[in-house]
Amino acid sequence: MGEEMNKDVGSATSRVVTIDGPAGSGKSSAARELSSRLGWDYVTTGAIYRTLGLLFVESGEDYKNEDAADRLVSFLTENYGQDPRSGRVALGDRNVTQDIRSPQISEMASIVAQNEYIRRKLLPVQRKVVLSCQGAVVDGRDMGTVVFPEAPLKVFLSATAEERARRRAEELLEKGSRVSVEALVREIHERDERDANRSCAPMKPAEDAVLIDSTKLSLDEVIEQIIGLCSQRGLIPVSEKT
Repeated sequence: MGEEMNKDVGSATSRVVTIDGPAGSGKSSAARELSSRLGWDYVTTGAIYRTLGLLFVESGEDYKNEDAADRLVSFLTENYGQDPRSGRVALGDRNVTQDIRSPQISEMASIVAQNEYIRRKLLPVQRKVVLSCQGAVVDGRDMGTVVFPEAPLKVFLSATAEERARRRAEELLEKGSRVSVEALVREIHERDERDANRSCAPMKPAEDAVLIDSTKLSLDEVIEQIIGLCSQRGLIPVSEKT
């Protein structure tokens, strides 16, 4: 069964671009815009962890309890939905796109992601979402290293903690929440440390990933770089270039 899944993953990733990076690096915006320009599906597997984090918070269950993890992952598997174009996330009929973006849920998602048992349980869920796509741009923290190691193009997008905090503050302000940039910088450093040093699937660039620092780049400049890489790797024919 495992060999069959690996074979399926390998064949299905011939048109997959992974964009990994820390929180606030711009990977979600880049992945969404890139998928739109290429006409591919956009899949944010980080939303799967966020949604599971939401379930743990709302249920009050202990994420270290494997029985509780089994129940919630099973519920997630049966009810999780993600629009491949807009990135809208749903649990059954409930739209949780905004709910999973709150600081509390982001923090829980990062904590849950450190649990090796949960990561193993969620791996098939993440792959299943992408296996149904004809072409996909996937963002996360270990897409190129663990989930889709056979992807032909892997990008690791970074930015300084200060710039990432500024972007996050602007995003929250647009939604009516005012936060301290200094506090966000501290939270980002703490999360980076946790994500990079977890024992299971730590956040790091794949050995063959292309590193892009977005600190001083506009979204268009980031996209143009990645489209150029897609072209170099033969992932898009001339008719698909933008």
